Amino acid sequence: MEIEWNPHHIGLETLIRFSRSDKNKMYKYLFQFQELIPLRVIRLKESLEDEDRKMIRQILHQMSPQLQFFEILNVAEPIRRLEYEYETMPIEDLKSLVNDILIKLDRAIKEIGKVLKNNFE
Repeated sequence: MEIEWNPHHIGLETLIRFSRSDKNKMYKYLFQFQELIPLRVIRLKESLEDEDRKMIRQILHQMSPQLQFFEILNVAEPIRRLEYEYETMPIEDLKSLVNDILIKLDRAIKEIGKVLKNNFE
């Protein structure tokens, strides 16, 4: 199946490989991302506002497999850094790093929404 899409914030290679280009499986993975990640983004924003370092780490850890699966650009290293330095990192650095991740996730969520709309509706 050829997907009409020019990705800027995520990659399709892993999705295509795992789904074996099966449209139903692709839809399932994309829809799952669209259902889970925005809710976790909300929780992440709340945790950031509360300056709850442990919860920030936990939420990012939960999201990591999906973010890697969808090859979200430039988030793996910041997440890895936060997972290891969440307790010792100055709060302003932590907030800056999380806000950067949130911007990238927002772009990825919108991009996946477009893929679903343009290819699966």
